[in-house]
Amino acid sequence: MITEQDDDISQDDVADEDTGIDADRLIGWVHRHVAAVIARPLRGEIKWCPRWWEHPEAVFRFEALRRAWTQLAPEAGVGMSVWIRDHLDPCLRELLSPLGPFADCSHNERFRTLTEHVPLPTLPTASPDR
Repeated sequence: MITEQDDDISQDDVADEDTGIDADRLIGWVHRHVAAVIARPLRGEIKWCPRWWEHPEAVFRFEALRRAWTQLAPEAGVGMSVWIRDHLDPCLRELLSPLGPFADCSHNERFRTLTEHVPLPTLPTASPDR
């Protein structure tokens, strides 16, 4: 059950992050740390939208992923491995799944292939409304 108190986000909950999402920062981060390094063949049930920022669930998930990255990437040792295992992989499973936010997206059809891997398109370096 959600109460009025649950609707309020305290500073403790966001751990020094502001509650807003900086679209330019997020787009650049996804381009550098996710799209540029993750190469998945886009065939069968795997779905991707090159305009992912138009999907609120994708924006929400990528922002959560970015915040986890800022906490774990600087850690020496297994920080990156923990981020991949506990954050990146589950996030990609949700986003790319046949029931994910891109499932009915018309933008993904041209990026499907049944033979060779097609690289993900280059994402803009600024938010699309600028």
